[in-house]
Amino acid sequence: MPYENYWVDDDVVIVEGKFFGVSTGLLGGWKKVRYAFNHTVGDDFDYVDPVKYLRDVARGLGVKSYFGLLTSVPMDKLSVQSCGEVTVFVTAGVRNPNELIGTINIIAILDCRVSRSAMLNAIITVTEAKSKALLEMGHNFTGTNTDAVIVLTTERGRYYRYAGPASDLGARLWEAVCGAVKDSLSKW
Repeated sequence: MPYENYWVDDDVVIVEGKFFGVSTGLLGGWKKVRYAFNHTVGDDFDYVDPVKYLRDVARGLGVKSYFGLLTSVPMDKLSVQSCGEVTVFVTAGVRNPNELIGTINIIAILDCRVSRSAMLNAIITVTEAKSKALLEMGHNFTGTNTDAVIVLTTERGRYYRYAGPASDLGARLWEAVCGAVKDSLSKW
């Protein structure tokens, strides 16, 4: 069943809930959070201090206890896809893997309970699925220089020890990410 507690505004997607998660983005790491968001940067983006910019965005959104991502991709390119207890939110833009304009950000909500090692494994599964989608779309690279991933668990429901693509949870994550990356890129 898709995770439905989110909303999209002109320049941001915000997911709300009670989560435990891990993020590879700015201010990332492990923690309990109430929100995850992905914000499209505008002309006011502070390249010198992106952490301050991220904090200012969160303050402007009125969110505390969060993981946040910054993207150059407009929200009309957002793809939300679900497979079982997995829902992913993807903004994907690529022109060249080494240009600032390209970013692929992925927020994965796992509406289940998972081991910590499975959460780390989920980051690998997300990255591999993203790479496969790029290659299948004819790109000769596996990501851009600013890609980031957030993996969140609701800590309720079925328990999963693994999240690699050969596992039940990982296979659903793979399917959702692959489909969402392709869908987001096709909107350009």
